[in-house]
Amino acid sequence: MDANEFVDSLFTRYEETETLADFKEELLGNLNAKIESLVKHGMDESAAFKKASAELGDISALADELSLIKRREVFEERYLDIKSYMTRGRVAAYTAFGVTALFGVTVALITYFATLAQADWHIELVSSLGALIPFITIAAGGFTWLGLTQETASRYPMSGKRAAWYTAAAVLIAFGLIGMPFLYFAAGKEEGPAIGALTAVSMLLPFVLPGGGLITFLVLTEKDLLKPWVKKTRADAIKQEGELWSDPARAARFGLFTGAIWLFAIGIFIALGFAVGFKFSWLVFIFAVALQMLVQGFMQKPAQSGR
Repeated sequence: MDANEFVDSLFTRYEETETLADFKEELLGNLNAKIESLVKHGMDESAAFKKASAELGDISALADELSLIKRREVFEERYLDIKSYMTRGRVAAYTAFGVTALFGVTVALITYFATLAQADWHIELVSSLGALIPFITIAAGGFTWLGLTQETASRYPMSGKRAAWYTAAAVLIAFGLIGMPFLYFAAGKEEGPAIGALTAVSMLLPFVLPGGGLITFLVLTEKDLLKPWVKKTRADAIKQEGELWSDPARAARFGLFTGAIWLFAIGIFIALGFAVGFKFSWLVFIFAVALQMLVQGFMQKPAQSGR
């Protein structure tokens, strides 16, 4: 068996696609280069082939993934407009978690009004927040898991294991954030505002900070789940933007116009603030943003018409 037959044998169970053909060609080139290198170092060709092929490892999973992605792309291109990504089970789950959150809010309101007779707003708030915590926490975790594992027209679903870590982080953060005012009012009633604030802040350590750290790690190590057509659209947009500002003169003019717009806006804001009051003078920034968008739109026309 030569190198060509060996590479072909790794993909006999998969349909021949352009993506798979390109991968096989690249793999064959790397295999031949490895064999040639081993032969130059004194190994005979047969032994070099065995060693190089063994080092490739089991790539059948990768080949299957490539073939599956290709099949998926073809299916989406033909049936994207009619494909339903939301199953009845998921609809039911979204509804259940929504009802859970609404039920928690209702129970919190009932608890609040039921304790009004005690004429103590601390007790009212503590009771309401205590009733709200479990329902909102459960709903936050449920919506997080459902949202991340849901396939859409623009992105693939996240794996259940990774989504579970995101869900755990969301539960920690939700529990901590709602627990902070609960502890503040509960401890503040007995010990005073200072102790209440200290107790509330202490909720950051076991819940909010670990949850935030976990989400940060997951986000920084996240794979791109966007579908090929979205990636292509994004790449085209970046390319167009790069072409627009590749002209130094155009970029310099845009910078000067932008600086002038916002200098005038700040000056008018201050002048109107002292003349008619700062209550209304902030409206000038809305016109500044609109003018900025118009300038950018006019500057894009020459670049687009030139293509």
